[in-house]
Amino acid sequence: MAFVNAILNSAVDLLLAPFAGLGPWSGLIAFSCVVAAGFVWLFRVCSDQQALQRKKGRMFARALELLLYRHDMLVSLTAFPRIAAANAGYFRELLRPIAVAVVPSVLLLIQLASWYENRPLAVGEAVLLSADLSSDFPVMEQRVELQSSDELQVETAGLRVPTLNQINWRLRANRPGSAWIELQINDEGLRKSIIIAEGMARVSDRRLRAGFWNELLHPTEPSLPRQSPVEMIRVHYPQRTLFLGEKQIPWIIAFLVLTMVFGLLFGRVFRVSF
Repeated sequence: MAFVNAILNSAVDLLLAPFAGLGPWSGLIAFSCVVAAGFVWLFRVCSDQQALQRKKGRMFARALELLLYRHDMLVSLTAFPRIAAANAGYFRELLRPIAVAVVPSVLLLIQLASWYENRPLAVGEAVLLSADLSSDFPVMEQRVELQSSDELQVETAGLRVPTLNQINWRLRANRPGSAWIELQINDEGLRKSIIIAEGMARVSDRRLRAGFWNELLHPTEPSLPRQSPVEMIRVHYPQRTLFLGEKQIPWIIAFLVLTMVFGLLFGRVFRVSF
């Protein structure tokens, strides 16, 4: 999974980095356009276009039959099974391209989330850092130290929460840059990156212990060692807000709508049936 993440990270960064200083919408539009073009091509390759057109035409014909003979009770009653069969045949043709598109769709959404779910810290802004430890780790007794790069200031000593087996610190951003903190625990140093910047940037809000799902859902940083007593190091970044005029819009909704619009346009241009 780490190899796949490295390839996807590089590809998505290459696409979005040029738009980093132009605001969130420019990168999202460009990303949606590229993804839509890729999915239209994938749909064309993986689907039987002739069968799809034929079954879609049959589906519309059955619906038109019901509309034209809506005053004939017998025709109307017998039309419903034919409409259901036509719909089933049409959706059966869609299953293969949809199944092929599921995995890349999930991977791309995860990648986009690392850019749009949270925003980087601003200079002078404070943030909470938390470390979740294994249930058998003596959180109140074990010595745990925190070091940071010059871009960050550690403002508080570690607040230990035994009920959660968690330690929390408050950090403040001093200047822009790719900062880091390092937990010193059991003679082991565990680093976590922290981004301080204006505009768009890839942000990793947490680094988790190695595992397939953890690596899949959080691809930006390498996982923590499996034998580490630390289960997660999390930076509580501010959530990114995306506005259309004065209305706040979830980034995933904006991405899906843009992708569908571009997909329909590309489908019409390249004569791909959906």
